[in-house]
Amino acid sequence: MRLSSTFAKVSKEFEVEFDELATEVSHNQTAGEAREYALIGLLKRYLPQRVGVDRGFVIDAHGGESKQIDVVVYDKTVGTVFDINNVKHFPCETVIAAGEVKSDIDSTNKLQDALDKIKSVKMLDRSNDDKNMIISGPGISLQGLRFDPKTQHRDQIFGFIFTSTSMTKESIIEYLQNYNQSTDRRYWMNVFCAFNQFLISYECPQALYPSAMDAQYIYCTKDSEASDLLLLFYCILARAVDETHVARFSYFSYAQIDKTEATYHNLFGGDNQA
Repeated sequence: MRLSSTFAKVSKEFEVEFDELATEVSHNQTAGEAREYALIGLLKRYLPQRVGVDRGFVIDAHGGESKQIDVVVYDKTVGTVFDINNVKHFPCETVIAAGEVKSDIDSTNKLQDALDKIKSVKMLDRSNDDKNMIISGPGISLQGLRFDPKTQHRDQIFGFIFTSTSMTKESIIEYLQNYNQSTDRRYWMNVFCAFNQFLISYECPQALYPSAMDAQYIYCTKDSEASDLLLLFYCILARAVDETHVARFSYFSYAQIDKTEATYHNLFGGDNQA
């Protein structure tokens, strides 16, 4: 079995669900949600089982909050998700990827809106003032290995834009070039996928590698690769899931409990101090 042939069938099924079924929904917001859930459903099926995929807001320990995010990929083995009035809030330390989903990106306003939402996630303090530690496995934190989202791409949240169709690749690339020139690398998106047209990401030394921190060029797929774009997007995102570090967050910091007013007592009755 070849993954490419299997995903060709998956891609056709997904296109029907993402485009054709969603367009039958008359209300724009509901149609948009239908597309979001189509992608969420696909990622739930094919990403590793340790990750969850949902939608909501990403938060940090200082009270920072992102804009509402269409797709949040997070590590289910770390921490918890806070559900407030059926709206989910994800601690940024546990979030692996954040994505914006649109039926089309036919204007620079739509593209800028998507970039702003990704930036709102990437700006959150994932290190909690450098107090957080990388988690290497269930219950295991790596002592002495610094968790540094400011400089290390594997410590940063992966950001993507996903759409069916968009403006021309030339228009998207030019806009991204101007955006990148005025924006810190930490806040750049990692992948733009118009899955019926082209995919844009970054080329780094020795590999196609969606790290904005190490990027030397923007790359864009050719028209001949259009049939494989959903598979390429999946492979890039799955690799990000494998590589992105998550951190152990502090419940006390999120609860803003620095100390309690306490009285202290002997461990045993009487005057026994032992």
